[in-house]
This record gives sequence, C-alpha cells and structure tokens, in this order.
Amino acid sequence: MKRTRCDTCGRFIPKERLEAMPGTHRCIDCARKLGTDVQGKKADISMDPETYKDLLGATRS
Repeated sequence: MKRTRCDTCGRFIPKERLEAMPGTHRCIDCARKLGTDVQGKKADISMDPETYKDLLGATRS
C-alpha cells in the first residue's frame, strides 16, 4: 500500500487508518480537530422521509 500523507499537517497516515477509511486524506489527529473528510453514501430508502422518521421512532421506543 502506498504511504499517504495528511493533507493538513503532512504527516504519514497510518496504514491501519487507510485500510479502515480508504478515502481519507487526514491523519487521526487532524480528523479529531477538524472533523472527518470522508463522506458517507446516502442510501435510497424508497419511502418519504416522514414515514421513515415515524418508522425509526416506532422501532426505538
């Protein structure tokens, strides 16, 4: 695996972090300070948001 440097501080990102989060461009220290740079994928839930919220509320209570 290619060694990748943090876009913010320039330190090498540990291979364990790159394996867990392949799209990251920040080391763990910079991610803790500035927030993650990895965006999650939005899932298609095939229902309107209000129905989904009602369903979540019913299963969590």
